Amino acid sequence: MIGRILGAALAALGGIVAPVAAQDTPANNNQIAVLMIVDYGRSYGYQTMIARIQLETDRAELERDRVVLAQKEELFRNQRIPQVEVDIARLKDEWNRRQLVVSEKSLAYVSAEYEAMIQLARHFGGGQPATAEMLYATFRRGWDAGCDKGPDEVAAMKARMDFLAKSLERARQLHAQQNESYASVLEKETQLKIATADYGNRAAGIEKCRIVLFPSLSDILAIKP
Repeated sequence: MIGRILGAALAALGGIVAPVAAQDTPANNNQIAVLMIVDYGRSYGYQTMIARIQLETDRAELERDRVVLAQKEELFRNQRIPQVEVDIARLKDEWNRRQLVVSEKSLAYVSAEYEAMIQLARHFGGGQPATAEMLYATFRRGWDAGCDKGPDEVAAMKARMDFLAKSLERARQLHAQQNESYASVLEKETQLKIATADYGNRAAGIEKCRIVLFPSLSDILAIKP
């Protein structure tokens, strides 16, 4: 039974592959370049969509948590919640605002890379020749956006660490009062450990962005055909 299924599957694959092989048309370098660039472009196009979704998500969460912060500040003024609850809400607001900046720059980065892929595909496809200066300007816009968001990512992760640390402090208080489970405390401890490691790695690599594979326009113009 399995043999018959495998045989049928192989026959089906053969039927798909055979017409392509039967053409016997050698691919030229421009065709290969266009295919590769289009493939990269599809990936960046998808990343651009995801970056837009993330940006809108961050904006919505910022607005939501600002309302929560205002509510908690009012509750604290009426002595209905402790100060730590307001502190947590303020730290969450800070994290949200930092993350929104990161999302804006991430969208700028992938959008520039997507535009560069389109220019390259048109160039190799013969539709619209590109100049070195034009391509470099497009790529440079993406590289700069990618590097510029590095410090913002570090700042956002630091804000997230502060929020998680305060949330863990509150969770331990509530657990001591038997109002929060130990599993919840453990989960917050794990989140803080992950955020701390993330912050350390981002901070350590922040100066490398403009050093590694960041050529100048003169470097590009010096490359000969």
